[in-house]
Amino acid sequence: MANSGKPRLVIYGIGQFGKHVVRFAVQKGWPIVAAVNRAGDKVGKDVGELAGIEALGVLVQDCDTVDYGSLNADIGVVTTTNLLDVNHEAHTRLLSAGLNVVCHGTESYYPKANNPDLAVKLDTLAKERGVTFTGSGIWDMSRIWSGMLVAGPTVELTSLFHSSRTDIVPQCESKEQTYPFGNTLTVEEFHARGLSKNPIAKSYKSIPEHVLAGLGYTIKNTKSYVEPAVFDEDYESEFMECVIPAGNCVGIRIIAEIETEEGVTARSEIEVRHFRDGDVEHMFWEVNGNPKARMRVEREDSSYMSAACLFNRIPDVIAAPPGIQPVSKLGPLKSTALINTRS
Repeated sequence: MANSGKPRLVIYGIGQFGKHVVRFAVQKGWPIVAAVNRAGDKVGKDVGELAGIEALGVLVQDCDTVDYGSLNADIGVVTTTNLLDVNHEAHTRLLSAGLNVVCHGTESYYPKANNPDLAVKLDTLAKERGVTFTGSGIWDMSRIWSGMLVAGPTVELTSLFHSSRTDIVPQCESKEQTYPFGNTLTVEEFHARGLSKNPIAKSYKSIPEHVLAGLGYTIKNTKSYVEPAVFDEDYESEFMECVIPAGNCVGIRIIAEIETEEGVTARSEIEVRHFRDGDVEHMFWEVNGNPKARMRVEREDSSYMSAACLFNRIPDVIAAPPGIQPVSKLGPLKSTALINTRS
């Protein structure tokens, strides 16, 4: 880490989450060494101006031509896509250059459950270079650590239940990004297009797997499937600029059932869909055992919260042992609110 104690960042991906991280870093006085993005109109522009703040003198570079070995940084913050195989080139470039990596993306939280072959490669490379790889974001506190904390008081544990409702609109920057979630399709079209095999949706099964593993249990078997979420009445969507007929898809529901070698089980029922009046984005955990307990986490600005969780994990990742270190091993997320701005 820099002599000032402030982590030096490389921002990999200048979308909505990357821009949030840029603003957080400037607020806290953490230096941004470089910003990279795929070829396009962002390349060559100042990353501060792209983030809606003052110019920082850091121009966005083409991710394919950057000399990563010359970057005098502590960590790369990857905010591109959810899939490990799509992000793999970014991860390899940064880890090979001796940078720690914190990645936003559903599969990155628990790589061995989502892509075990890539997980081995990532872990091996990170250990060879003496750096750490961690996936973080909004699941960190609201799904993974909330599940582990609510199970903390138990002296006997039978099963865990997790459910959630997430608003589809803040997850997408355009109408097109909602289509993998079956948005507006009939149920027949949903199945005909194979959306029940949505790889991003399937990665949600790793939430109860991660929590059980974090509690010390050994995963024996996992079943998961995806089904369309529908309303029983017409739904007028401002985002889609149309009315979605009753019975058509307004999102997806992901079901997962987990068995462990120790006999403890878990079930999750996760909805990512449009919200009606009165719906609140929330994550819920219930512990069946002794004592029983429940926890509900509500959130409002999921994009901001996801980027803030990712940002606040940076010191933990830099300080962690080499290799893949899931957030369940890094302790509960810690606030950066007391860090003086620009000091």
